[in-house]
Amino acid sequence: MAKTILTLIGVKKLEDELKFRTGINRREITAAIKEAKAHGDLSENAEYDAAKDDEATNNDRILKIQDILNNCTIVGNEGNGDELSLGGQADVRFLDTDDVEKVWLVSTVETNPDMMAISVESPLGIAIYRQKVGVKRSVESPEGNYEVVIEKIY
Repeated sequence: MAKTILTLIGVKKLEDELKFRTGINRREITAAIKEAKAHGDLSENAEYDAAKDDEATNNDRILKIQDILNNCTIVGNEGNGDELSLGGQADVRFLDTDDVEKVWLVSTVETNPDMMAISVESPLGIAIYRQKVGVKRSVESPEGNYEVVIEKIY
């Protein structure tokens, strides 16, 4: 299996999710199964079936998180500040709209477009990864091409 690249923040988020899923969430699901069993006949018990499905989904996610954490490479902002690296943040100007967004360059596992946590494998991530301040880059996106410039690296 290929190693997943994670930032320290990504590792922490997965560890927190694992703690939740093996603790609170598992106890809630166990309680729901117990309550559904108390209703009697399990052959046509929708509550029981739903709780068992939740249990299977939770257990699958626990195994997935454990696998990711056991087989990951952890990176910090490995750059020297001159170029945008994985785990780094930058102010990026979108030249078509003249908007500036603070972008955090992360691994695919950590992507969150709402927080501008952009995957290094996304069209924007590919365009700005290892780039320096002031360099104009073309982004080849399925929605259409556009240009960006890194204005500041944090």
